[in-house]
Amino acid sequence: LSKLYQYGKYAYIGGAFGKGLHNILEPAAFGLPLFFGNVNYQKFIEAEALVDTSGAFAIGNSKELYQGYSKLENDENSYQSASRACADYIQKNTGATEIILEYVHHELQLG
Repeated sequence: LSKLYQYGKYAYIGGAFGKGLHNILEPAAFGLPLFFGNVNYQKFIEAEALVDTSGAFAIGNSKELYQGYSKLENDENSYQSASRACADYIQKNTGATEIILEYVHHELQLG
């Protein structure tokens, strides 16, 4: 899927009506506004953050999915805002590997 997201305009991510949400970071990295179920996404901080910034939409049924899609499809400003919210979230939260490596390097020098 990660290779296909670059061609998309939206992403519907499964799992949130069941045990938990599947990976939303890959499509978000391509600036795709996201849709997923509203039952079991709250334990994922990235999902909550993207819902809060209107980059993602937690939906309860097909009617809500259609309403969200229609709003974004018919309002270019809303679509661009949602897309930007996803891309910005990824950009602001990169760098974990560097932080971990710096910590390990620092700890190894002290030992």
